[in-house]
Amino acid sequence: MPLTASSADYGTLDATLEGLGHDLPWEMVYRARPRPALVCSACGFPMHAKTSARGARFFAHDRRSPHCPSRGESEPHRTLKRALADAARAAGHHVSVEAVAAHGGWRADVLAAGPDGHLTALEAQVSSASLDDVLQRTRRYQADGADVVWFTPSRTCWLGQVPSVLLQRPDRPDLPWRDTLETVTQFSAGPCECDPRPFWHNGVHAAWTHPAGQPISEFVDHVLHGRLVPDSRLVPYPRLHRWATPKDIQAARDHQSSRS
Repeated sequence: MPLTASSADYGTLDATLEGLGHDLPWEMVYRARPRPALVCSACGFPMHAKTSARGARFFAHDRRSPHCPSRGESEPHRTLKRALADAARAAGHHVSVEAVAAHGGWRADVLAAGPDGHLTALEAQVSSASLDDVLQRTRRYQADGADVVWFTPSRTCWLGQVPSVLLQRPDRPDLPWRDTLETVTQFSAGPCECDPRPFWHNGVHAAWTHPAGQPISEFVDHVLHGRLVPDSRLVPYPRLHRWATPKDIQAARDHQSSRS
């Protein structure tokens, strides 16, 4: 179920924003009489405002839309989209939730636009998805010059194939998503003090530290400002995309070059 709806009078209404993005009280659309005319931005079907049992706001189709890209979205999916949208706004980016490309080639869960206009899609992938599907969707963003980062709580086959992040699943479906898992690595190199010293150390002990998690808000801030970038090195198992600072990645490359 979407977090946005389209109004002929106000344009896009965003349930993740106070005032729906237009300084409008929620009561103006929720259980209002007469009921405001709202439609789905993706499929055009009529919609109405709803709240979950925990009070979270969203929009629902008046009747099932068989072709809407938001069909089947769960409460965890909506809460993750909210977390990503909040994090991108806190990072100083303009955010569009459930943004559709002008040519219709992609629909981003959260689209963050930086001060320079560069776009980054933050995709909440709570349900299963095939490798082919994720690769195709990633290429569509890249064809338009946009970056994309995939967020998932599952050790799927496409972790390591696209810029992606493993998440700590909340204890309950209605609770917010807060933390990443096994995400950020750091490179270090110094004189080898091993005794006996392995021949492959070549006088220098270099290593990547074990990955650590971060709060989602902190991770998104670092990624959107270029302080963390995906590191394409793959470990044997699980095949996860690690993230590191550009400085650490360059230091690792320099170390490798010095040994060549």
